[in-house]
Amino acid sequence: MKQPAPRTRTRNAAATAPPEGLTTPRGATRERIRTIAEDLYVLRGHDGFSFGHIADAVGTTRANIHHHFRDKRQLMGELIDVFVDDALARIASNWTQPGARFADRLAAQLDDLHRFYTRFNPQPGDRNVWSPLSRLRLDLPTLGELASDALMRVDHAYDASLRQAVIEAVEAGELLPDTPVDDVARLLRVSLLSCAPMTQDSGDFKEVQKFFATIERMILAAWSSKGGPTPAARARPQPSKPRNRRA
Repeated sequence: MKQPAPRTRTRNAAATAPPEGLTTPRGATRERIRTIAEDLYVLRGHDGFSFGHIADAVGTTRANIHHHFRDKRQLMGELIDVFVDDALARIASNWTQPGARFADRLAAQLDDLHRFYTRFNPQPGDRNVWSPLSRLRLDLPTLGELASDALMRVDHAYDASLRQAVIEAVEAGELLPDTPVDDVARLLRVSLLSCAPMTQDSGDFKEVQKFFATIERMILAAWSSKGGPTPAARARPQPSKPRNRRA
Protein backbone atom coordinates (compact mmCIF):
# COMPACT_ATOMS: atom_id res chain seq x y z
CA MET A 1 0.00 0.00 0.00
CA LYS A 2 1.35 3.40 -0.91
CA GLN A 3 2.33 5.46 2.12
CA PRO A 4 0.64 8.89 2.44
CA ALA A 5 2.91 11.88 1.97
CA PRO A 6 4.31 13.53 5.10
CA ARG A 7 2.31 16.49 6.38
CA THR A 8 3.59 20.01 5.94
CA ARG A 9 6.34 20.83 8.42
CA THR A 10 8.53 23.80 9.27
CA ARG A 11 11.05 24.95 6.71
CA ASN A 12 13.95 23.58 8.74
CA ALA A 13 12.50 20.12 9.27
CA ALA A 14 15.05 18.29 7.18
CA ALA A 15 13.45 14.85 7.41
CA THR A 16 12.07 13.68 4.09
CA ALA A 17 10.41 10.54 2.85
CA PRO A 18 12.58 7.88 1.20
CA PRO A 19 12.01 6.92 -2.44
CA GLU A 20 8.76 5.09 -3.08
CA GLY A 21 8.48 1.73 -4.78
CA LEU A 22 10.38 -0.26 -2.16
CA THR A 23 9.45 -3.91 -2.32
CA THR A 24 9.17 -4.58 1.43
CA PRO A 25 6.42 -2.34 2.85
CA ARG A 26 7.12 -3.18 6.49
CA GLY A 27 10.85 -2.64 6.07
CA ALA A 28 10.23 0.50 4.04
CA THR A 29 7.94 1.93 6.71
CA ARG A 30 10.41 1.18 9.46
CA GLU A 31 13.24 2.76 7.50
CA ARG A 32 11.11 5.81 6.79
CA ILE A 33 10.28 6.19 10.47
CA ARG A 34 13.92 5.93 11.43
CA THR A 35 15.08 8.38 8.75
CA ILE A 36 12.59 11.00 9.88
CA ALA A 37 13.45 10.33 13.53
CA GLU A 38 17.15 10.89 12.76
CA ASP A 39 16.47 14.36 11.41
CA LEU A 40 14.00 15.29 14.14
CA TYR A 41 16.51 14.23 16.77
CA VAL A 42 19.37 16.26 15.31
CA LEU A 43 17.16 19.34 14.95
CA ARG A 44 15.28 19.13 18.26
CA GLY A 45 17.14 16.83 20.62
CA HIS A 46 15.84 13.96 22.74
CA ASP A 47 13.21 15.98 24.59
CA GLY A 48 12.14 17.99 21.54
CA PHE A 49 10.32 15.29 19.62
CA SER A 50 7.94 12.45 20.38
CA PHE A 51 6.42 9.45 18.67
CA GLY A 52 3.50 11.75 17.91
CA HIS A 53 5.76 14.11 15.97
CA ILE A 54 7.18 11.18 14.01
CA ALA A 55 3.69 9.84 13.29
CA ASP A 56 2.58 13.24 11.98
CA ALA A 57 5.61 13.48 9.69
CA VAL A 58 5.25 9.93 8.39
CA GLY A 59 1.47 10.12 8.08
CA THR A 60 0.74 7.18 10.36
CA THR A 61 -0.34 6.52 13.94
CA ARG A 62 1.68 6.50 17.14
CA ALA A 63 0.64 2.88 17.59
CA ASN A 64 2.41 2.04 14.34
CA ILE A 65 5.57 3.80 15.55
CA HIS A 66 5.43 1.71 18.74
CA HIS A 67 4.95 -1.40 16.63
CA HIS A 68 8.26 -0.81 14.87
CA PHE A 69 10.13 0.72 17.83
CA ARG A 70 8.89 -0.45 21.19
CA ASP A 71 9.76 2.75 23.04
CA LYS A 72 11.90 5.83 22.68
CA ARG A 73 14.87 4.16 24.35
CA GLN A 74 14.94 1.46 21.68
CA LEU A 75 14.56 4.07 18.94
CA MET A 76 17.40 6.15 20.35
CA GLY A 77 19.63 3.10 20.59
CA GLU A 78 19.13 2.40 16.89
CA LEU A 79 19.58 6.04 15.92
CA ILE A 80 22.84 6.22 17.83
CA ASP A 81 24.10 3.07 16.13
CA VAL A 82 23.33 4.67 12.76
CA PHE A 83 25.10 7.89 13.74
CA VAL A 84 28.21 6.05 14.91
CA ASP A 85 28.43 3.72 11.91
CA ASP A 86 28.04 6.66 9.56
CA ALA A 87 30.65 8.71 11.43
CA LEU A 88 33.17 5.87 11.38
CA ALA A 89 32.68 5.38 7.64
CA ARG A 90 33.12 9.09 6.94
CA ILE A 91 36.24 9.32 9.11
CA ALA A 92 37.77 6.47 7.15
CA SER A 93 36.76 8.03 3.83
CA ASN A 94 38.14 11.46 4.72
CA TRP A 95 41.35 10.51 6.51
CA THR A 96 42.55 7.07 5.42
CA GLN A 97 42.33 7.19 1.64
CA PRO A 98 45.52 5.61 0.23
CA GLY A 99 47.92 8.10 -1.32
CA ALA A 100 45.91 11.23 -0.45
CA ARG A 101 47.81 14.40 0.43
CA PHE A 102 47.31 15.94 3.86
CA ALA A 103 45.72 19.07 2.35
CA ASP A 104 43.32 16.92 0.31
CA ARG A 105 42.23 15.10 3.46
CA LEU A 106 41.50 18.40 5.16
CA ALA A 107 39.49 19.49 2.11
CA ALA A 108 37.51 16.24 2.11
CA GLN A 109 36.66 16.73 5.79
CA LEU A 110 35.52 20.29 5.15
CA ASP A 111 33.28 19.18 2.28
CA ASP A 112 31.78 16.49 4.51
CA LEU A 113 30.96 18.99 7.25
CA HIS A 114 29.45 21.41 4.74
CA ARG A 115 27.16 18.69 3.42
CA PHE A 116 25.76 18.13 6.92
CA TYR A 117 25.47 21.85 7.56
CA THR A 118 23.40 22.54 4.44
CA ARG A 119 21.19 19.51 5.09
CA PHE A 120 19.97 20.94 8.38
CA ASN A 121 20.39 24.65 7.56
CA PRO A 122 18.83 25.11 4.11
CA GLN A 123 18.12 28.83 4.51
CA PRO A 124 20.70 31.64 4.90
CA GLY A 125 21.09 32.58 8.54
CA ASP A 126 19.73 29.30 9.92
CA ARG A 127 21.39 28.36 13.21
CA ASN A 128 20.19 24.79 13.66
CA VAL A 129 22.21 22.04 15.24
CA TRP A 130 23.44 19.95 12.30
CA SER A 131 25.91 17.52 13.82
CA PRO A 132 24.50 14.28 15.28
CA LEU A 133 27.57 14.06 17.53
CA SER A 134 27.07 17.59 18.84
CA ARG A 135 23.45 16.75 19.61
CA LEU A 136 24.52 13.61 21.48
CA ARG A 137 26.89 15.69 23.60
CA LEU A 138 24.07 18.05 24.50
CA ASP A 139 21.94 15.06 25.52
CA LEU A 140 24.58 13.28 27.62
CA PRO A 141 22.68 13.95 30.89
CA THR A 142 19.57 12.33 29.40
CA LEU A 143 21.03 9.48 27.36
CA GLY A 144 23.89 8.52 29.66
CA GLU A 145 25.98 5.57 28.48
CA LEU A 146 24.08 5.28 25.20
CA ALA A 147 25.61 8.60 24.18
CA SER A 148 28.91 8.50 26.06
CA ASP A 149 29.90 5.08 24.70
CA ALA A 150 29.06 6.18 21.17
CA LEU A 151 31.04 9.40 21.47
CA MET A 152 34.01 7.51 22.85
CA ARG A 153 34.02 5.16 19.86
CA VAL A 154 34.03 8.08 17.45
CA ASP A 155 36.72 9.93 19.39
CA HIS A 156 38.96 6.85 19.33
CA ALA A 157 38.42 6.48 15.58
CA TYR A 158 39.30 10.13 15.02
CA ASP A 159 42.43 9.80 17.18
CA ALA A 160 43.67 6.75 15.29
CA SER A 161 42.85 8.05 11.81
CA LEU A 162 44.17 11.57 12.35
CA ARG A 163 47.35 10.27 13.92
CA GLN A 164 47.94 7.93 10.99
CA ALA A 165 47.24 10.76 8.53
CA VAL A 166 49.89 12.92 10.20
CA ILE A 167 52.38 10.04 10.23
CA GLU A 168 51.81 9.47 6.51
CA ALA A 169 52.24 13.20 5.82
CA VAL A 170 55.59 13.06 7.61
CA GLU A 171 56.67 9.96 5.70
CA ALA A 172 55.60 11.54 2.41
CA GLY A 173 57.75 14.59 3.10
CA GLU A 174 54.79 16.95 3.50
CA LEU A 175 55.59 17.54 7.18
CA LEU A 176 58.93 17.61 8.98
CA PRO A 177 60.26 14.45 10.67
CA ASP A 178 60.10 16.13 14.08
CA THR A 179 56.40 17.00 13.72
CA PRO A 180 54.69 16.24 17.06
CA VAL A 181 52.25 13.67 15.72
CA ASP A 182 50.06 13.35 18.80
CA ASP A 183 49.83 17.13 19.26
CA VAL A 184 48.83 17.77 15.65
CA ALA A 185 46.29 14.94 15.72
CA ARG A 186 44.80 16.29 18.95
CA LEU A 187 44.65 19.81 17.53
CA LEU A 188 42.77 18.52 14.50
CA ARG A 189 40.37 16.37 16.50
CA VAL A 190 39.40 19.13 18.91
CA SER A 191 39.04 21.57 16.02
CA LEU A 192 36.76 19.23 14.07
CA LEU A 193 34.52 18.68 17.06
CA SER A 194 34.18 22.44 17.57
CA CYS A 195 32.84 23.28 14.12
CA ALA A 196 29.12 22.88 14.80
CA PRO A 197 28.94 25.53 17.56
CA MET A 198 30.78 28.00 15.31
CA THR A 199 27.98 28.00 12.76
CA GLN A 200 25.34 28.45 15.44
CA ASP A 201 27.17 31.53 16.70
CA SER A 202 27.63 33.06 13.25
CA GLY A 203 24.71 31.60 11.29
CA ASP A 204 27.14 30.93 8.45
CA PHE A 205 29.44 28.11 7.38
CA LYS A 206 32.09 30.58 6.20
CA GLU A 207 33.48 30.75 9.73
CA VAL A 208 34.28 27.04 9.56
CA GLN A 209 35.92 27.47 6.17
CA LYS A 210 38.11 30.27 7.53
CA PHE A 211 38.94 28.18 10.57
CA PHE A 212 40.06 25.24 8.42
CA ALA A 213 42.25 27.57 6.37
CA THR A 214 43.79 28.92 9.57
CA ILE A 215 44.47 25.44 10.96
CA GLU A 216 46.11 24.37 7.70
CA ARG A 217 48.29 27.50 7.59
CA MET A 218 49.36 27.04 11.20
CA ILE A 219 50.32 23.38 10.75
CA LEU A 220 52.20 24.02 7.51
CA ALA A 221 53.92 27.13 8.86
CA ALA A 222 55.21 25.18 11.84
CA TRP A 223 56.03 21.80 10.31
CA SER A 224 55.89 21.88 6.52
CA SER A 225 58.75 20.28 4.63
CA LYS A 226 59.99 21.06 1.15
CA GLY A 227 61.99 17.84 1.00
CA GLY A 228 61.04 14.63 -0.74
CA PRO A 229 59.47 11.53 0.78
CA THR A 230 61.24 9.78 3.63
CA PRO A 231 62.68 6.29 3.08
CA ALA A 232 59.63 4.78 4.76
CA ALA A 233 57.31 6.51 2.31
CA ARG A 234 59.45 5.53 -0.69
CA ALA A 235 59.34 1.90 0.43
CA ARG A 236 55.56 1.85 0.79
CA PRO A 237 53.67 0.63 -2.31
CA GLN A 238 51.70 3.48 -3.83
CA PRO A 239 48.32 3.05 -5.57
CA SER A 240 48.29 3.88 -9.24
CA LYS A 241 45.48 6.36 -8.74
CA PRO A 242 43.71 7.54 -5.55
CA ARG A 243 40.05 6.63 -5.36
CA ASN A 244 37.49 9.40 -5.44
CA ARG A 245 36.38 10.50 -2.01
CA ARG A 246 32.73 10.89 -1.16
CA ALA A 247 31.30 14.37 -1.17
